[in-house]
Amino acid sequence: MLAERLTAQLLSGPPARDPEAVAERLLAVQGQDPRGARLALRARTSGLSAADVERALTLDRSLLITWLNRGTLHLVRSEDYPWLQALTTPPLHTANARRLAQEGVSRAAAERGVAVIERSLTEEGPLTRGELRERIASADVRTEGQALVHVLMLACLRGVAVRGPMRGSEQALALVRDWLGEPAPVVRDTALAELARRYLGGHGPAEDRDLARWAGLPLRDARRGLTAIAATLVEREDGL
Repeated sequence: MLAERLTAQLLSGPPARDPEAVAERLLAVQGQDPRGARLALRARTSGLSAADVERALTLDRSLLITWLNRGTLHLVRSEDYPWLQALTTPPLHTANARRLAQEGVSRAAAERGVAVIERSLTEEGPLTRGELRERIASADVRTEGQALVHVLMLACLRGVAVRGPMRGSEQALALVRDWLGEPAPVVRDTALAELARRYLGGHGPAEDRDLARWAGLPLRDARRGLTAIAATLVEREDGL
């Protein structure tokens, strides 16, 4: 099973042709440490440079990094973002609201913060964290401690913003509809089936609990997705 998983994750066998192919296979690459995400791509390709990854993220816009599965930053293909965002972010709002409250940000203040982010990005284009801090603070929204991070996270969970172009050594936040265009409507059952298919392709062999844990979704959703693709699955003797 280990050998099969190494092959599925492109850590054994032929390398991928480009960073987009890695993201297509793995579906989502942990990106909490941006350098780690870039290394994960380079480890699975041949001859890929750091500049190639940056070009995909900031010029081609074929890849992006944002908060998705389990409330952590992930690198994904831009074309997968709409349905992954729709599937994986709803369970994260409760924890985000709790963290905002712990940082002294009321629900009303958080809403003001998101409104400021959307308006500022619409009117001014991509902005750095420091620039957004100034604008959010001017709306009487707390930005000290971890408050700013969780206000920015809320805007990303809502599908308002994603990480966009580089500004110096920092990725600025960009408005989703400006950076990626208007997202296509998402059919939940179709998205769950695609999630199951792609997860098994890049991380299998696996079972329903593995998928639920990885995606941060209820077990019933993982099972629903797997049921939708049941005709294509093969069960191993060990149950996976």
